[in-house]
Amino acid sequence: MQWIAHGLINQDKGIDVEVTANQWIKELINQFLIEETEHKNLKLHDILHDLALYIGEKEFSHAYATDHTRHLSLLGVHVAEARKHNASRAKSKLRTLLVP
Repeated sequence: MQWIAHGLINQDKGIDVEVTANQWIKELINQFLIEETEHKNLKLHDILHDLALYIGEKEFSHAYATDHTRHLSLLGVHVAEARKHNASRAKSKLRTLLVP
């Protein structure tokens, strides 16, 4: 779990870090902040996801490429961030790709 790897879960004496992380996940599910998908994955609730995008839009950029994307511009996006954006989904119909 990335929470453990990033040090967000403190290791208490005698309590396994993974057990603590799983308790947090169960609590977040019970509070409807995250939800389980049909493939046993976890995702943010839609409203919380939209809120996170709204709050982070001034600090982070995001781009969405779909099968129908024809033009994609990553100008103004930091080079390190531009590498993270996946334009491969749009490769069949993509006509324009602008990168820094």
